[in-house]
Amino acid sequence: MIQVPASKFMDKKPNTSRSSFLGIFINILLPVLILDYCSAGPANPLERPEGESFWHLGPVWALVIALSLPLVYGVRTLIVTRKFDLMSGVGMAGVLLTGVISIFVIGPEGRIHSATPWLFAGKEALIPLILAAAVIVSRSTGSPLLNMFIYTPELFDVSRIEQKVAANDAEQAYQQLLASSSWVLAGTLVASSIGNFFLSLSFMSSVMRQPEAEQQVAYNVAIGSITWWGFLIIGVPILAALVFIMLRLIKRLGQLTGLTRDELLLR
Repeated sequence: MIQVPASKFMDKKPNTSRSSFLGIFINILLPVLILDYCSAGPANPLERPEGESFWHLGPVWALVIALSLPLVYGVRTLIVTRKFDLMSGVGMAGVLLTGVISIFVIGPEGRIHSATPWLFAGKEALIPLILAAAVIVSRSTGSPLLNMFIYTPELFDVSRIEQKVAANDAEQAYQQLLASSSWVLAGTLVASSIGNFFLSLSFMSSVMRQPEAEQQVAYNVAIGSITWWGFLIIGVPILAALVFIMLRLIKRLGQLTGLTRDELLLR
C-alpha cells in the first residue's frame, strides 16, 4: 500500500471542499438567483424600456444566462481536469434538455405551451431513471457505477480489501454485498426520479394558471424553484442514502476482511 503524506492529504482536502462549494454556487444558487430576480423585463430581448432596472434582463436573457453558467462550468472542468465526470455530464445533459424544451414550449409573446408541465416533469424524472438503470446494468460489466459513486478506489483501499476477501474465502459474500449496495443505490435514484417528476409537475402546472403575458417569467421562476427545492427536498435525502450505503459497506467489509475502518479507507 502506498502511503500518502499527511501534508498532501491536507492540501487536497480544502481544494476539494472549495471545488464542491463553487460547483453548488454556479450550478444551483447563482442560476436560481438569476431566474428569480432577473427574469422581469421585456419579453423581447432586443427591447430595453426606459426606467427598467439594470438587473431586469427579461425572461429570455435571464434563462440563457442561467442555463449557460452550469454548462460553461462543466465544459471548463472537463478541459482543466481532462477527465470526464459522470455527474458533471449528467448536469450538462439536464441543462441542454431544459434549453431544448424551452425553445419548443415558449410561444409568441411569452405564452407557454400547455404540454410544458408534462414535458418538464418527464425530463426531470428521466435522468435519475437512466442512472438507476445504468447502475443495475453496469453490475455485469468491469466498471460498475457503484465504484464511481461510493466504492471508489480514491476512498476505499480496494486492492487490500480484495486481497483480504480472497484470503478469507469470502468472495461470494463480497459480491453479494456489492450487488445489494448497487440495488439500494438504484432504488434511491428511482425514488429521486419519482420525486423529481411530481415536484416539476407541481411547479410547472402553476405556470399554466398565470395570465399569458406573465407565463414566461413564471416559467423561469419555476425552473429556479425546481432547481432549489429539488436540491433541498430530493438532493439532501439522496445524500443521506449515499452516506447510509457507505456506512453499511464499511461495516460489512470490516466483518468480511477483519480490517478496521482506518484500514479500509485511504487517508
